[in-house]
Amino acid sequence: MARSGEKARRRREQLLRTLQGWREVSTIAMARRLGVSPMTIRRDLAAIQASGAAVRCYGGAVAARRITFEFAFDRRHRRNLAAKRRIGQAAAARIRPGQVVFLDTGTTTLEAARALAARGVACTAVTSSLVVASELWGRAGIELHLVGGRVRGASPDLVGPQTELLLDRLTADIALVGSDGIDPARGSFSADAESAGVAERMCRNARRAVVVADASKLGVAGAVRYLPIDKMTELITDRSADRRQVAAMRGRGVRVEVV
Repeated sequence: MARSGEKARRRREQLLRTLQGWREVSTIAMARRLGVSPMTIRRDLAAIQASGAAVRCYGGAVAARRITFEFAFDRRHRRNLAAKRRIGQAAAARIRPGQVVFLDTGTTTLEAARALAARGVACTAVTSSLVVASELWGRAGIELHLVGGRVRGASPDLVGPQTELLLDRLTADIALVGSDGIDPARGSFSADAESAGVAERMCRNARRAVVVADASKLGVAGAVRYLPIDKMTELITDRSADRRQVAAMRGRGVRVEVV
């Protein structure tokens, strides 16, 4: 059994390397190349997909980062992934049929988008994230709007005056926004002014501002504040969050759900 597991691990590592180097992998071709059955390759691809590293397509798979316009934030996405998935599911549960939701860029927001797509709730999603847009595109019941703007070179999102102007003309029932740092006294921060400008307008023009962030972001000072603590409706974080930080936020009137 152990030897079989080791063979599967090596095979999947080879498949992943192939995915990262090519535009797609053919199930039949890889089965021949590795000397196994197509069914074995399909199981391997399913396991790789479950890890978030690939997306299945007809006849094989393509690397997830190819699907998400080849932007390299896969490593950041996989950090604390189990917690991010729980947070995303809790966030998606907030969305009701017919509502409009803003989603900014970020790895936890991406998990919220995936959970929303899986729930099949008929809603309107407005996003500045190319990755979130690729996840929601073509999903039944979801009317998708991708705001305009400049595509940043180092991050798969849209920023700038055009993005901010459009968001100022829109209204949403709820904004699901990520965070690069949350101070219980000051609020939520972004890593830079451009992403802060987008998140700020999403929160300002939504009836509810919900921050989705794993426990590593609590008590961390970010570069640019986009949401004062008294404007934050809710924080959804994970169960490893520092209890003192959670208590401090609740003391400031923020609803905190720990998942």
